[in-house]
Amino acid sequence: TPVNYWMAGHVDHGKEELNFSKWSEYSVKKKDHKLEETMEMVRDKHMPLDSYTWTHSEAKLTDEQIEALITWTKQVRDSYN
Repeated sequence: TPVNYWMAGHVDHGKEELNFSKWSEYSVKKKDHKLEETMEMVRDKHMPLDSYTWTHSEAKLTDEQIEALITWTKQVRDSYN
């Protein structure tokens, strides 16, 4: 059970940082900033978290997946400008 609380804490913290359920409520400026942060975290391999991929190895991103996410993020950001 302690692991469940630990994981729930990670999820709650993540939702405080970026919550796609509330995406439509974000301003364009906030959306752009969150996309920029997401791109940086993925590019620098800070996401997904090591603590998550230890138990979910299938969540590790390949270089191709990272590039696809970066490309997608850039395209979405460009659509806001």
